[in-house]
Amino acid sequence: MLIKLMMNSMHIFNIVYLWIILENKNSSILKLLSTVVILSTLMTIMEAIGLNFIVAYIIGIIIIIKIIYKYDFKESIFGLVLLMSINILLQLIINIIINKFVNNYIIERFIIELIITISIIIFSKVKSLNKYITLKYSTVQKTQNNVLTYFISTFSIYVLVFKLIWNYSNGIIQNNLFSIIAVFGGLILTQLFTYSYIAKVIKEKEKLKISNEYNSVINEIVKEIKQRQHDFANYKNTIKGIVNVVDKKEVKEAIDNYIKDEDIYDNKINELIYIDNVVIKSIIYTNMCKFKKYNINFEYEIENNVLDDILGYNEISNVLNNLLNNAFEEVIKDECVEKNIQIKIFNENKTSHLIIKNRAASPNNINLNEMFIRGYSTKNTGTRGYGLYNVQTIINSHKGNIKINVDCEEIIFDIYFNNSLG
Repeated sequence: MLIKLMMNSMHIFNIVYLWIILENKNSSILKLLSTVVILSTLMTIMEAIGLNFIVAYIIGIIIIIKIIYKYDFKESIFGLVLLMSINILLQLIINIIINKFVNNYIIERFIIELIITISIIIFSKVKSLNKYITLKYSTVQKTQNNVLTYFISTFSIYVLVFKLIWNYSNGIIQNNLFSIIAVFGGLILTQLFTYSYIAKVIKEKEKLKISNEYNSVINEIVKEIKQRQHDFANYKNTIKGIVNVVDKKEVKEAIDNYIKDEDIYDNKINELIYIDNVVIKSIIYTNMCKFKKYNINFEYEIENNVLDDILGYNEISNVLNNLLNNAFEEVIKDECVEKNIQIKIFNENKTSHLIIKNRAASPNNINLNEMFIRGYSTKNTGTRGYGLYNVQTIINSHKGNIKINVDCEEIIFDIYFNNSLG
């Protein structure tokens, strides 16, 4: 019983620890050890009373995802089932070598699990390999739900069939190790490449669809820039008019004020050309036009390629629009005297930041603890209160963080993603 518990503990540790690495989750050693102790004890007891191993695995997965780690159910099942498949394949490969030198089943299994444990720990410390595989794993996970369900089902069948054969007669596997490794490994690689390809195609289609939706906005930006170039003659004539009608002592100030007002808006429009992401560019322009009508001072500083590899086009649109709408609703309140909104997107110390600042009408009345609760709103209408909740859901799904601060009567949303792994 004790030996069985030790074997199960090593097996659970290998799967859960590798899952934590690939998910890039910040898990304490205490939580990891607690998971291993609980699951290995549970599985050992269920095996001792003759309960089917399938039931043990299902219960174990539910405990890991829902109770201990509180993570997305479907994606986590996919990850765990995939890692079980990989774990089985590694056991088979190592078994070929160990089987030539060791005849005792318990010692053989202990050595296999120990080798896998050491390999996982080494993998977690090699940052370049860790980062590459984690990014690939993350990309594969971001596929549509129906596709994800299909691959969960497929990998589950592989694991269950293998386990059933092993429990029924492990001699069948032992006597055909090379053939089973080739078939099982081929199936896993084929599924992964197929899944990765589908994920890539879906992502490209999404980008194309949203790009087409925002094309009209881009055309408006181009037209406005051309129009302002055409209006240069009008500006020149206006300045001549100022010189002719304004007193000589006031001419300089009048011209400076005129040029200043025109230059500020012109520069903001011209700087849009240097934003590569079509969604960000379109949202900035749309809000710039909207804020101008309400005399809201709008500033933006956008670095390229900051959010592109983290959020999809739809997600960028959802996050930016919700945060800017939230800022707009705050600054148009009568109590808000200084109507300022600022957005920054930049990289700093291997961390991607999206920061939105706006003047708060009543900074002392802002409840930071309830802002992201589903349905929470300062307005008593049934359609509001879901924007910031949706933002938090998107950011959490990409393992990002949201920091909110009220400083000098400004409310500051800082959304950031740590790009360094390990």
